Formats: sequence, C-alpha cells, structure tokens
Amino acid sequence: MNTTYFLPMTKSFKWVTFLAMILILVGLGYMLYAWILEHDIEMLIGIIVIVLVVGGTLCMIPRRVSVSKNHIDIHMLAWKVRVASEDVVKIEHYPHGIETHRIVGAGMFFGNIGLFTSSECGKHFSLVTDPTDVCVITRKIKMPIVVSLQDNSVFNAIAEVQERN
Repeated sequence: MNTTYFLPMTKSFKWVTFLAMILILVGLGYMLYAWILEHDIEMLIGIIVIVLVVGGTLCMIPRRVSVSKNHIDIHMLAWKVRVASEDVVKIEHYPHGIETHRIVGAGMFFGNIGLFTSSECGKHFSLVTDPTDVCVITRKIKMPIVVSLQDNSVFNAIAEVQERN
C-alpha cells in the first residue's frame, strides 16, 4: 500500500517565493533587453547562469512524500529521493523545528533546500518548506534527510516504516 502526503507550504513561503520569482524574472528581462541592445557575451553568460541556478533550485522544491512498506519517496519537480525502509535507523519528529545553518543550498526563498548543519542531527540534506514542523530521517550509510510535515499522520506513516525494521 502506497500513501502520499503533500508537503506544507506556509503563506509566507508562498508569498516570498512568488515575489522572489517576480524580481528574478524582471531582472532577467532587463538583462535580456540589455543583451539585445549591446550583444555583450558576459551578459548572455550571466543570463544563462541565473536561469540554470534558479531552474535547478525550483526543481529541488519538495512536493510530496510517498510512504510504502518498502521505502519512503520524497518527490521533487524533476526527480525523487528514495529511502529504503531497511536503511532507516531512526525517525525523529521535531514539532517546533530545528535551528539549521546553511552549508550549500537555497535558504528561505524556495525553502531550506540543500546541505545544512544543526546541533540535533549534524550535517544533513534538507528538503524543508515549512521549518516549524520537521521530521529527521536518519539513515545507516548516508547523511540524514530533514523534511517538512503537513500533519502528524505523515510522521505516523513514516514511523510505521521504521517499526517494520
């Protein structure tokens, strides 16, 4: 049985993302206009880099979590992260969030996405769209994954996968 839960996005997260995208698109439009007028190769390279960085970040925003008896899938726009149930060591719920520090990745425009560090779980891969309620999935070999929760039923379904091990 496969159960899917959509991940939360707070109103402030949605508005900040919307406003950031408007500003980025306006900036790209201006850069494209300047490139058309001057045919400056550095401007074209800047446009391409910005499009690749923003596009890559948008593809990494987590959308939903699918839980089955064999694995946990965290779906993003372009791909998914699969955690096999036998690789799960423990799953911890932090209802008030955890304090993180970014090493590499996007912080708060599109969510906390990338490589982060915290005192609770050390270096981890963060796929957080709502930092107030998170779940830390500790794995045997790879670094932990931190993901947002919509409600506690997601945590319960993920905890059932842990109990099967």
